[in-house]
Amino acid sequence: MSDWLHGVRVPPLNIRDLRDFAAAIRSASQLDEHAPFPVLHFLEWTMHELRDGFDWEIVESLSDGDEARAYPDGAPHYPGGPLIQMLPQVYDAASLNKGRARLTILHECGHVLLHRHVSAHHRGMVGAALPTWENSEWQASQFAAELLMPVQSLKTQVDLETYVEQMGVSREAACNRALQLERTLRMPLPPWPVAVYASSHRRKGGAAMQYV
Repeated sequence: MSDWLHGVRVPPLNIRDLRDFAAAIRSASQLDEHAPFPVLHFLEWTMHELRDGFDWEIVESLSDGDEARAYPDGAPHYPGGPLIQMLPQVYDAASLNKGRARLTILHECGHVLLHRHVSAHHRGMVGAALPTWENSEWQASQFAAELLMPVQSLKTQVDLETYVEQMGVSREAACNRALQLERTLRMPLPPWPVAVYASSHRRKGGAAMQYV
């Protein structure tokens, strides 16, 4: 799941925390800021190194319309460790370098890495009522964005199509990321049609946290 409106309260993490964690992972993988992140290799190999007992599986269906789902502390049929499930079309799309699927997989990896053995409070405030930095869905999405689109990669003059192909992200994700960095770091926007693709440009109040 990557709908921030259904996020639950978790211990706070800010953008700097998530950025530093993502940068450490990229550095350990010997990736510079302009290299695409190897999502499937990360899922299939690195996650096992980062979390004991981790596994993932492809399933034919998930409830609630989800395309993927994470169980940071194990699932009923796999209680021994964290588990990620995904639909076959998500894995297939990621293997074809489709940005949305790549982000979805890293989002679920984010839940496993960030939210294992934490107290997730399912009662009380959820989603939009939560402070952003305490929203489990925002944290996982921000972590995925930091892995896929490091800050330095947005200091570019290449056109949008070149960037999304180079980094393996969607146009919407790239434009939302550019707007976020303009807002938080005062970075100039790349020469892209941001207003056309950025959901955070079309909506008010951060309703596109899924893609930041």
